Amino acid sequence: MTFLQLIILGLVQGVAEWLPISSDGHLVLVEHLLKLNIPIEFDIFLHLGSLLVLLFFFRQEIKEIVQHFFQAKKFKSEQYHDWVWYLLLSTLVTAIIGFGLYQKIDSFRTVEIAALGLLVTSIFLFSTFWAKERRNNLTWALALVLGLVQGIAVLPGVSRSALVISTALLLGLNKKQAFDFAFLLAIPAILGALVLSWDKLVWHNEYLLALVVTIISGYLALVFLKRILLKNYFSWFFVYTLLLGLITLLVI
Repeated sequence: MTFLQLIILGLVQGVAEWLPISSDGHLVLVEHLLKLNIPIEFDIFLHLGSLLVLLFFFRQEIKEIVQHFFQAKKFKSEQYHDWVWYLLLSTLVTAIIGFGLYQKIDSFRTVEIAALGLLVTSIFLFSTFWAKERRNNLTWALALVLGLVQGIAVLPGVSRSALVISTALLLGLNKKQAFDFAFLLAIPAILGALVLSWDKLVWHNEYLLALVVTIISGYLALVFLKRILLKNYFSWFFVYTLLLGLITLLVI
């Protein structure tokens, strides 16, 4: 791959991983347009960059969770005390569903499926126009549902952040709760995917450029998404995913 292609792929992963537009779907489309055959180890490197972004962005929350378990310290917020168990339940559900789909993921990496996945993402995003902020607390049932939708988001074109945040908003969580839980939940999901693929990892120096681009653009995208969500513009991403999905189906 050329430097320009590495930068493009790094930007796609960094931006689309956090914005509700599906990074896997975009990578499939870019791979098709640029006539690339992206090796699996390259995809692993890019997701490693996304994981590093999350670990840095939520470093305070992660530090508090670690201290709670290993130093028997109380949480500053009771919210996080409950969330630890909800995150574990959601992660377990995601692992059960995601692992089954992940075994066949190569057969799903087609332009047509990515386009259909983008349309599914559009439906979830559009539905949030009717979400009412009721300031509900997380429950075991809600954690189970959020783990379920995150597992489905393994499919190309289906945005993990779109499905998890949209579902959380529709079921009554406020915007900050939806944002924080969605991305704290992403940490074990991405880590699990990396562990499953670790034996396929091969270091290439040229991948470092794409990794750096992924980290920088990913952090900025995460900051941007939080602001967009809190200002009530999150739902409007459906316009982009709907148009991209329809155009892809019509053209390809």
